[in-house]
This record gives sequence, C-alpha cells and structure tokens, in this order.
Amino acid sequence: MNQLFNRSKAKLICYILNFCFLIIHFFMIYIFTENNVTPMVQFNIFSIIFYVSMLIIIYLGFFKFFVTATYLEIVLHMTLAIIFTGWDHGFQITLIGINSLAFFAEYVSRSMQDKYVPAAPLGTLGMISYIVSFIITNKKGTPYSLSSESSFILQILWGLVVFIILIACLQLFTLLSFHSERLLSIAATKDKLTDLPNRYHIAKFENDYLSNNRWIALADIDDFKKINDTYGHNYGDFVLIKLAELMQKDLPECEICRWGGEEFLIIGKGHDIDIAYKILDTFRKSIEAFTFSKDGTDVKLTITIGLASFAPDLSMTEWINVADKKLYAGKYGGKNQVVL
Repeated sequence: MNQLFNRSKAKLICYILNFCFLIIHFFMIYIFTENNVTPMVQFNIFSIIFYVSMLIIIYLGFFKFFVTATYLEIVLHMTLAIIFTGWDHGFQITLIGINSLAFFAEYVSRSMQDKYVPAAPLGTLGMISYIVSFIITNKKGTPYSLSSESSFILQILWGLVVFIILIACLQLFTLLSFHSERLLSIAATKDKLTDLPNRYHIAKFENDYLSNNRWIALADIDDFKKINDTYGHNYGDFVLIKLAELMQKDLPECEICRWGGEEFLIIGKGHDIDIAYKILDTFRKSIEAFTFSKDGTDVKLTITIGLASFAPDLSMTEWINVADKKLYAGKYGGKNQVVL
C-alpha cells in the first residue's frame, strides 16, 4: 500500500490490541470474582496467560497466528460468559462486533501480501457461537447470575468496546480506500520507466494546457531501434531514463511527458514561438554532444523535434497532431533538427 501499512505498523497495532485485551481480562476477573462466577475467573486467568504469551508471537511477527488465536479466544470467552451468566450482560454484542476487526486484519494482511486468515469463516464461527449460546441459555437457563450493578457496567463496557472497534475499523477502511485510490490515480498517470507523466495525465488536465501562453513540442530519438537492436533493450531503457532526466534538468520551465515509445511531449510557457525554437534547438544540440555511458558502453544519439504554437480553434489532440506532423517532417528531412 506504498506503505500506509507495513509489518512494523501491523506489529504496533497488534501490541496495542493485545494490551487492551489484557486490561479487559483483568477487569473481567474482578467482575466475575465479585459475583462468584468461578469458571469464568479461571478462564480469565487462562486468558491473561494467553495474551502475555501473545507478546512473543507478535514480536516474532506471526500475525496470522495472533489474529486467529485471538479471535478464537474472544469467541470462546464470550460464549462461555453467556452460557454461565446469561444473555442480559452484553457479551453477545462482542461476538458480532469483533468481525469487523477480523475483516480489517484480512484486508491489511492482503495489502502487505502477507499470510492471512479469511475473515468469513471466523465470522461464521462467531455467528454459530452466538446462536448456540442463545439456544442453550434459552432452553436450560444459566448456573450463575450477575448483580444488576455488574450487568449495568458490562453492558456499557461491551457497547463501548464494539463501538470503538467499529469506528476505528471503518475509519481505517476509509483512509485505506482513499489512499489506494490516490495511488491508483498516480500510477495511471505516470510512466513506470521514466517516472514522467504519461498521455493519460495530459488528457486528465487537458483544459489546463489549452492556453495561448503555451507551446508544445514532440521530441523523438533518432534511430532508436538501432540502439535496442545493437545494445539490447536494457540499454534502450537506460537511454530513455537518462534522456528524461536531461529534459527535466535542461528544460526546467517545461512539463515533460513520456508520450510513448521513444517520443516525449514537451509543454512550455510563453507565446513567443521563436524563443521556444531557440530553447529546443539549444537542447537538441546539447543531446547531440552528450555521451550516454553505461557499463562501459558509450553511445551518441540525436533527437528530432516538432514544435507547434498555440491555435485557439484546436483541441489538445489536434494541437499535438500538428506537432507530430512537424516531427515527421523533420524525420524525413534529415533528422536531428527542430521543425517549426
């Protein structure tokens, strides 16, 4: 996710959750001790030992095991609490609310391309426990009861716990979705090889470029196929990347776009086309004099550029086509030149 979430952040979240569960179980020991619910006191002692041991599991980075084991502990704890004390203390709310945490864990794990546990089977198990505990308490009653004060506190506690879990997960899902959409938007408008904007970027902001204070040009590497055929495509990629860097360095006032293949679109500011011609011709000469060097292989190359001034009656596509025709006129006219 580039990297809104990574293993160190996932580890921190697991530590926080584990700490919160430890605090809750210490509190539950107090509640069940006050109400003489011995089986649940014993189970919560086990839970505390369980969550202390989970600190090692988190440290080792076994997140899949942590999520699965924690979910099962919560389901078992809430199911037993319902069976022993009844349906009126809010334990069943957690069986539903914890599912959002399981789905969030799956989403984060998938995003990090890490091992994950599908949340749907865990949620199904939680729902089965919900139904089974309801049937048992409805048919057989409960062996223990809690005071009205304890019941009051627990209903507020589990309501708050589930509310916080749901709000936190939904908020994080919102942030993750927005972050993912932003990354996709950037990826769709950037060329992976040169990291320059691509033609989709130009289409997206077409109206911003249509101005009588701009000029455009199409630059093409002369005989680029020979470079690929002679030195290989890796060397050809190096040339494209290096040329993109030189364009950004030598034409700082212009926007450079990878138009496709060995073609680059240049968008400059200024209505004086003669000045634009001089800028581009100076750049053309600098490329002619430059030596592309990689792994002991030196290559000299030239570029041809088609330049077009702004025309108010043209769309962006038509305007670029004008520059493209001039580019090909330069190609057929001997290459290594700027055609206006």
